[in-house]
Amino acid sequence: MGMGIWQLKTTLEIPDGLFKELKAEAAMQGLKMKDVVAAALRSYLTQLPMHPKRGLPKCPFPLVRGPNGPLLKEMNNKTIAKLEEGEDLERCRSSLRR
Repeated sequence: MGMGIWQLKTTLEIPDGLFKELKAEAAMQGLKMKDVVAAALRSYLTQLPMHPKRGLPKCPFPLVRGPNGPLLKEMNNKTIAKLEEGEDLERCRSSLRR
C-alpha cells in the first residue's frame, strides 16, 4: 500500500517493555519498526465502529477549504500558515465584538 503524498515524521512515547516487544517483532519479521507501527495503527483504526471501511461514507480529501469554499488541491506550509493567520484574525475580531 502506497503512502500517497502525505507523510508525517513524529515522536511517540512508547513504554520500554512495549518498545522492546515492537523492536523484537519487527526484527523477527524482517520489517522496519515504522512499518509494524503503521500496520498496527491501521488495524486499530479499521476496528473502530465509525471507521469508513465499516460502511459509513468516506470523507473527501483534503478536508481544508479555501476562503471561497472550494477544496484546495495543493497544500503547502505557506498556504496553511496563511489560512491559519486568517482564522486567527477572524477569532480576534469576533472576540473584540463581544
